[in-house]
Amino acid sequence: MKIALVHMRHAETGGTELFLNQLSRYLAEKGEDVTIICRTHVAPTQPNIKFVKLDGFSLGKAHRIWKFAKDVEKHLSKHQYDFVYGLGKTWSHDMLRIGGGTHIHFVDSMKKGKLTFKDKVAIAIERKAMAQGAYKHVVANSYKSATEIQEAYGVPDDKISVIHNFVDTRRFSREKHKNVAAELVQSLGIDTAKPIFLFLGSGYKRKGLKEALTAFSMLDFPATLLIVGRENHEEEYKEYARSLGISDSCYFLGTQTKPEHYFSMADCYILPTHYEPFGFTAIEALSCGIPVITTENCGAKEVLKEHVATVVGSDVKPSELASAMTYWAARVGEVELRKQCRDLALDLDVNAVMEKNYQKILSVYNLKSGVNASK
Repeated sequence: MKIALVHMRHAETGGTELFLNQLSRYLAEKGEDVTIICRTHVAPTQPNIKFVKLDGFSLGKAHRIWKFAKDVEKHLSKHQYDFVYGLGKTWSHDMLRIGGGTHIHFVDSMKKGKLTFKDKVAIAIERKAMAQGAYKHVVANSYKSATEIQEAYGVPDDKISVIHNFVDTRRFSREKHKNVAAELVQSLGIDTAKPIFLFLGSGYKRKGLKEALTAFSMLDFPATLLIVGRENHEEEYKEYARSLGISDSCYFLGTQTKPEHYFSMADCYILPTHYEPFGFTAIEALSCGIPVITTENCGAKEVLKEHVATVVGSDVKPSELASAMTYWAARVGEVELRKQCRDLALDLDVNAVMEKNYQKILSVYNLKSGVNASK
């Protein structure tokens, strides 16, 4: 089958990008003819994967996403694919995966309904993508996200499926990276006698770093907080840490391409997010043997268990976070806890989840072929 996977950005970092990399690899290994239609790309995860690069001139971010969607539509009108799988911000597809939740819900949650021009364009694209007849099937990565999609666009029950996210348990392995992690700890001068908490993610406001810092300042025992990720206003958060008197215990490490090293350094992962349709990092942390603290706003709560995670309220109170941090700090180094974390992650191993995605592609393709045959 000649399959097109469509997403603006093919890269090594980012949740949708991670899904794109793993799905393209898996499909190619199954012998499918895979093309990634994108604006930018890095090296493929499998040598047989092809690229179509649509990077026409654009003015600003809003125009760029609209232009890409139009360019995809034009390309597909001139080239034949057996199946087109869109991964967001385009409207030309047989099946659509909404891995980041709907943009309408994101704006309501994070911006209180205040729309920028870019938001308006993104919502316009989303509405075209979700219009009646624009898709044969929709895949969400959590029941939380599926509910939002159905609320916003009236998708029928028989046209939407939930396939949870996955983790590459071979890559995210504490045992595999223990030597590198030990070297990083030593190079940063971190005292391993103190619990090490990790915050990892881009977009610090949405992911709740301010609340994490506040909670960290409330702890009545010495600890370390590692902050990894991409953020345009990082200095504001550094200043906030200074104002709380915790800057000496906080390590702002910026963007890193090997998150598995930092999960393998830490004793507990904290993701106090205000909006997260799923959250790959929660199960990546488990795969590296550390418990997770997150919120009711995180779709990954659907796969977490209380013996390896704490889920605090949707209002993200620092006092609740601090209580959870205190609980898990008291269990640092427990061998059985690390095993339980790892065991849960193994149930979500990448190849098992990719097979579910592959079977869904095949079933929707068969549906599409039947429709075409009946005309």
